[in-house]
Amino acid sequence: MFNDSRQSYNFTANAGGVGSTARVAISDVAFKNASLDEVRAVTGHEIGHYVLKHTWWAVLFYSIAAIVLFWFADRAFPWFARRFGSSAALSDPRGLPVLMFMVSLLGLISLPVLNTFSRTIETQADQYSLHTENRPDALSSALVKTAEYRYPRPNPVEEIIFYDHPSVERRVHTAMEWKAAHPEPPAQ
Repeated sequence: MFNDSRQSYNFTANAGGVGSTARVAISDVAFKNASLDEVRAVTGHEIGHYVLKHTWWAVLFYSIAAIVLFWFADRAFPWFARRFGSSAALSDPRGLPVLMFMVSLLGLISLPVLNTFSRTIETQADQYSLHTENRPDALSSALVKTAEYRYPRPNPVEEIIFYDHPSVERRVHTAMEWKAAHPEPPAQ
């Protein structure tokens, strides 16, 4: 648990670190506002990130993305510099405004790809929680609590470009589909 209420009233949790530094952290706000089943479902999601090695996959993915973007910036800098009326080289401090423009443009262009990767691992972690904890109602109600700070129903284009997590609506719908496909056994 971490004390997030000093900074925010958001219902949050996260998993991070590798090896002996790995941890799952759930905010005190989440503990205060969640049922035990919701905490277990969210913890299952965060443990899913660890078990599925999402930290390592993220390091690999973002490293490759950075290499590709740096390579492209190196190759495209002269073209952009000419468009800005500059004869500066990439190593010249006078080229910094051109480089900053390129970084901004490339960041915007690559955002859908980076966010798609993030949404994919979040979906995998949700599936892990559903399969291990079998608490689709609790996961859904915990997700609905995040709608206070994350718009739950973006249009598809908005979600692709700006959302690093699947929309709350999509995640709840997926949990309810999973529940329908995996009915609880009758009580004996």
